[in-house]
Amino acid sequence: MRRGNALQLLAAITLAGAAHSHHSLSGQFDVSRSFEITGVVSRVDWVNPHTYVYVDVRQRDGTTLTYKFESLPVAMMRKAGLSKQDLQADGRPVTIQAHPARSGVPTLGYLLHLHLADGRDIQFAHVPGAEQP
Repeated sequence: MRRGNALQLLAAITLAGAAHSHHSLSGQFDVSRSFEITGVVSRVDWVNPHTYVYVDVRQRDGTTLTYKFESLPVAMMRKAGLSKQDLQADGRPVTIQAHPARSGVPTLGYLLHLHLADGRDIQFAHVPGAEQP
């Protein structure tokens, strides 16, 4: 393979990876709807380009269902006054409102509002149906 072709191939692979790694919010999540759950944060992926919060919700039959919520980049979470430790809440329950995934996976969402066990409320985005000031 000639050097020019190899560089073009490398550029195409790199750009394809970058295009796949980021997506539009409305392309992945139904921004016209939201749902709410209460549970215990079991894991936080404090990474860029998006942080992820995993919440274990106890079901009526005693089993646990883990929800995965995509959220803001680390820098924006810090700007909102949050740390990874804040999100983990020491095993105390948190309440989350989120946009559901367009894929239909019921345990996947985009974080809109977080009510922490210490009483703090953090609004990340507009919650459909919520009153506007």
